[in-house]
Amino acid sequence: MNKKLQKVLDEIEKTETKIAQWQEHLKMLLIQKKQLEDTEILRSIRSMHLESRELLQVLEKLQKGEFQITGNRYENPRKSDFSEKEETKEETNGEREI
Repeated sequence: MNKKLQKVLDEIEKTETKIAQWQEHLKMLLIQKKQLEDTEILRSIRSMHLESRELLQVLEKLQKGEFQITGNRYENPRKSDFSEKEETKEETNGEREI
């Protein structure tokens, strides 16, 4: 067989082997990416410190596409309610002192 042709055929075989290896590597990276995203989602949901019923409501809204996230983070409504109460309390205390 022609040496040049043999060399090209060998190179094709090596390249196909490398492509298969890289495709497998890419597949594993995509799986790893999904696992890390899932872990981050769980961490984010858990950080909200919601009670079971509240968690269920949030998850239902997420699945229905009704849950809106503005900005880069979710603010816990219970935490913001507490902050508003504290601000009102501070304002009231401030008025009494005057």
